[in-house]
Amino acid sequence: MRIITWAQARRMKFSNLSLALGTFDGLHKGHMALIEAVKQGPGESAVFTFDALPMDVFNAAHPPMRLMTLDEKKAAFEKSGIDYLCIAHFDKRFASIDHHTFPRMLRDVFHPVRLVAGYNYTYGKHARGNISTLIRDGEKLGFEVREIPPVIFDGEPVSSTRIRECLLAGNVERAADLLGYAYTMTGTVGTGRGIGSRKLGYPTANLMVAPEKIVPLRGVYGVDISLDGNTYQGVCNIGVNPTVAAGGRESIEIHILSLSQDLYGKTISVSFRKRIRDERKFGSIEELRAQIERDIESLNA
Repeated sequence: MRIITWAQARRMKFSNLSLALGTFDGLHKGHMALIEAVKQGPGESAVFTFDALPMDVFNAAHPPMRLMTLDEKKAAFEKSGIDYLCIAHFDKRFASIDHHTFPRMLRDVFHPVRLVAGYNYTYGKHARGNISTLIRDGEKLGFEVREIPPVIFDGEPVSSTRIRECLLAGNVERAADLLGYAYTMTGTVGTGRGIGSRKLGYPTANLMVAPEKIVPLRGVYGVDISLDGNTYQGVCNIGVNPTVAAGGRESIEIHILSLSQDLYGKTISVSFRKRIRDERKFGSIEELRAQIERDIESLNA
């Protein structure tokens, strides 16, 4: 797969191309239906997407909402089997493009034979363009538009919004059902407060993630950790550790089973398999230590 910018795409000479459109945050099961459709051709396959979500531009004060960072999105597309990934910078200037102008821009740059878009795809200033206007303009501009219907799970369409809601509610199992894989956060191990090793006897890694990433609801989770090409089981606590650190800041603490080495500065990926329990305050360190033991035992229950 070749990754290109919008400026690079404008200098290239495409022909006989099928082009998929969307934001593709999370690259979930619904998105994969678009990917499979565009790979069917005709011609080479390409995806046109943006480096930011519209909400990032129009509501900068919103909380972290991305299922994938840009680097994670690129890595996921690398595995998808498409030929080109074009990532354009999305800002207010790009968002102001008229919904009739946008299809002409795609025609002039990509010369597509076919565009592939989801049933709920919108584009152009004030999101006035939709799949119906795209089909109509495609007929005038000389390319076919293929509409991809929703992928239904448990009676409702799979969507990035629905997955975000699951994560914010702590329902990581349902999020995985919709994504097609376990929700994953990748980050660097930073310095923690040493509470796990010093007070509990369970060394933990303090995960520092990109500020735009959604962090699941506070609580304790069973996770898989990828490190240096190996995968380990572990327990993740998201919260403020109220038993041992009253008034502390929120953190993402990972205890990796069968691994005790210093991980400071290492990059690890944490995949959320199941929610074990809420974070809560215990009456003593001994009670908390006993609960952590039960948490670990529950991983294979």
